[in-house]
Amino acid sequence: MEKRRKGEMRRKRKVSYICLLLLALLQITTPSSAQNITSTTTSTTSALNPAALSYRTRPADVTVAVGEPAVFRCGVPEGSPNITFTFYGSHGNYILSCPDGHVEDIPQALYGSCDMKEGESLAVWTLKGTSFSDNSTRVVCQQSKNPDAPAAVLHVYDNGTSYATLIGCTIGGFFGMLLVAGLSYTLLQRSETLQKCFRGKETEDDMTTIVTKD
Repeated sequence: MEKRRKGEMRRKRKVSYICLLLLALLQITTPSSAQNITSTTTSTTSALNPAALSYRTRPADVTVAVGEPAVFRCGVPEGSPNITFTFYGSHGNYILSCPDGHVEDIPQALYGSCDMKEGESLAVWTLKGTSFSDNSTRVVCQQSKNPDAPAAVLHVYDNGTSYATLIGCTIGGFFGMLLVAGLSYTLLQRSETLQKCFRGKETEDDMTTIVTKD
């Protein structure tokens, strides 16, 4: 009987030792697996961040002749953080937020819009008609949580159209004055009332002269 009891006690001890070993192994492997999952998630996030925080369309400098429209664009991948496209010009400073499409009150010559095209969130500023005062207008695109803020500048040049317009206006004004003078002279010749007004003094002078002679 004693031998059987001793044998059972040894078996129980072995079982308890085995259980303890299994628990120890579980405690060792569990943190390492958790660390692997965490590191995998972190690496995945870090791999996605550079792509998300990037620009698919960067603003580019625009050169146009005076009177022509100017268009600036800035685009980021779809699903990226919002972008703000700021316009600094002679019309004032205005902010366009995309993809919400929120834009402040702007003059009629300026138009801001947001568009989603081919997996790209696009912000667009359109200056419908440029003038010399718009020269050096600047736009800045800023993506949320991205320190990179690309910018572009507008250059307006004269292609000779303004001088031609000025010369045309001058010539037109000169001939307009001649036309008005000619019409006035014609009306004066045909109007008896006006002729009497201008000849009234001459008749009185003649009458005075006649009386004096008598």
